[in-house]
Amino acid sequence: MSGQRSIFFQQVVILSACALLDLTAGSVLEHMRHSLEALPGLIILVPPLIDMRGNIGCALGSRLGTALHLGTIKPRLAITHELKINVLSAIIVSVLASFAVGILSFTIGVLANQAVGPPYIFVFIALFAGILSGLILIPITVIIAIVAYRRRWDPDNVTAPLMTTLGDIVAILCIFLAVVLVGWLGW
Repeated sequence: MSGQRSIFFQQVVILSACALLDLTAGSVLEHMRHSLEALPGLIILVPPLIDMRGNIGCALGSRLGTALHLGTIKPRLAITHELKINVLSAIIVSVLASFAVGILSFTIGVLANQAVGPPYIFVFIALFAGILSGLILIPITVIIAIVAYRRRWDPDNVTAPLMTTLGDIVAILCIFLAVVLVGWLGW
């Protein structure tokens, strides 16, 4: 019974924290309203970038949780071969998926007869936000998985909801930063 209590406690604590943190993501998105209106078609780009970040973080967290349970990764913050492979694959997926999201968002905007800016702006925003948020979230994912495992929490119960929520917040902030940078560059 104590195992069930532990799982229930993990879920309640983590999901409650995630619910509160998601309010932050919505608040940041509300502050981006002027940027969304100023850059035609940007609203097409935002949802897949946010979703991508959470998906990559969850996948990495799940892989790390499995590796920790199997013993292929030791529960310490040391750069091992197995950890490098997992982190490198998450970085590669971040770059490729960001590029694809930029191209597809522009294409969908054109096909939907929406006013969209030049394609290089979409690709730049997607790559900048995707890569920067990945560089921020990948180390956080590793730390959360290892710390959860050390505390005898199931990393799968912790990393998936946390990385989804943190992915939302960090991705929105990185998109906002990319849009500000596009404005600063005068594109």
